[in-house]
Amino acid sequence: MMSLYKNIENSIFGGEPTSELLEKAFEKKTSFFGNKITYSPKVFIPLTTMCRDKCSYCTFVKSPSEGGTYLNEDDVRSIAAAGEKAGCYEALFTLGDKPEERWGFARTQLNNYGFDSTHEYLVHSMKLVNSNFQLFPHANPGLMSAEEIIDFKKVSPSGGIMIESFSKNLFTKGMPHFATTTKSPDLRISTLENAKENKYPMTTGLLLGLTTTKDELIEDITKLIHLIENNFTIQEIILQNFRAKVNTQMKFNAEITNDLFLRIIATTRIYAPKHISLQVPPNLSPDINKYLKSGINDLGGISPLTIDWVNPDHLWPNIENLNESVNSTDQKLTKRLPVYPEFIKKDWINEEIFEKINNIIDTDGYPLINE
Repeated sequence: MMSLYKNIENSIFGGEPTSELLEKAFEKKTSFFGNKITYSPKVFIPLTTMCRDKCSYCTFVKSPSEGGTYLNEDDVRSIAAAGEKAGCYEALFTLGDKPEERWGFARTQLNNYGFDSTHEYLVHSMKLVNSNFQLFPHANPGLMSAEEIIDFKKVSPSGGIMIESFSKNLFTKGMPHFATTTKSPDLRISTLENAKENKYPMTTGLLLGLTTTKDELIEDITKLIHLIENNFTIQEIILQNFRAKVNTQMKFNAEITNDLFLRIIATTRIYAPKHISLQVPPNLSPDINKYLKSGINDLGGISPLTIDWVNPDHLWPNIENLNESVNSTDQKLTKRLPVYPEFIKKDWINEEIFEKINNIIDTDGYPLINE
């Protein structure tokens, strides 16, 4: 681990020009992913905006008094129908982590819907979408037990949980994760271990800009790569740059600079296993063109229908313009499913979902229609 730490330190903060670092990263990306830059046409289904935690940079979560609530079944169905009509493949279920453990209102609302827990309602909602629409649910419920993942695997091909940072300093007073119960990196790693045990493809990653020191940043990248090397269930990592939001405690915090961010992306690609998909959200960067040859192979979910519920101030890029930008780098913008081709195998995916996927993909594992 120490030698990896030193290599990452030298790569990010050493004297090698950024242009040369990007060339190395792009060469490694191309060796496995070819000229593809993928994205997932998706629709957000914010099943509940309530949560048992409140992070100091979050605008998604709302208490009951602020309007926090659950979508009802008709809402879920209508959003899914609109997503299908708009040509989406992914139904991204976004929600707070088990809000009924904090809010009596949440438990009462669940009971009125006929459920005892958010988990039960999420499984029901994903089953509804999976059974009735040409969409594939992707679950982001926070911490997940092994038993919960077994349930998710029956109704969805993939899930996700961000590590955000491995730094324990973020839990001290005044820091982003102070007084939270679900953001512990140890608990989040346990969720990824539960996914590994049950072969459930997962997305994870970092929220860059939460930590304040050089050592913490190097340690985050080092530990992330070590995690990937030891957990074969991870199909994708997101390197998400922190963006300051109004009406949050971190509204005046500094955002990561372009050159540093580029060097972090390139370094991660160079030292991560070659099959790992590396994503940068295109709506969080002032100019996504700068990142198209940085070593990334994916731009994440882009919705033709719904806002980015997690970063509502940042609009999705226009797909036609994005396609032109990708083409200008001699790469091809390609639609994908929420589960990557390398994980479309019978031992990874529920039999019914596996059949549903195989009815719409080409021999490379991507949707048949890629316009």
